[in-house]
Amino acid sequence: MQIGPNSSQHHYRFLEKVDPMPWQNRFKTADSTPIGQRFDVIQIALKPDELKQKLANVDLHNISPHDLAVLGGYLNFNGEISDNATGEFLVLTVNDDQYDLNPDKPIDAIKEYERRYALVNRAIDSGEQGWDDARRFLGNVLHTLYNLDNAITSLRVGSQIDANA
Repeated sequence: MQIGPNSSQHHYRFLEKVDPMPWQNRFKTADSTPIGQRFDVIQIALKPDELKQKLANVDLHNISPHDLAVLGGYLNFNGEISDNATGEFLVLTVNDDQYDLNPDKPIDAIKEYERRYALVNRAIDSGEQGWDDARRFLGNVLHTLYNLDNAITSLRVGSQIDANA
């Protein structure tokens, strides 16, 4: 299942910014809009070089849960993603996770969270109660991953243009 910017399935829509969850959002970048809230190529240009270099070397479609958790911690520490997204990235590193993911084996992080989002929606569609927070949290994570993927793509394209100039 592909949940994209124009998907209307299960009322998920690509948001302009993350719906605040006060106890789990503490974006704190002062010089630019946090990546987790909204992708903007101009804002990416304002990010510190260290952060841009780190992101340019990431492939969210081929990343181990451990590396995703480390990246999430780094981005959260720098105010770029929410505590909620960071916590969800850490969950993937747990060996006894119900999905039995190896924390050191690369996965497609976006497809993994789209799968989890779809599972929660199936539970809600079947009449199970109490999954609304899970859907909101996973929607936050997907929003963050989509924004990160767009930022990474723009950084790679920009570096290829610079190298060819």
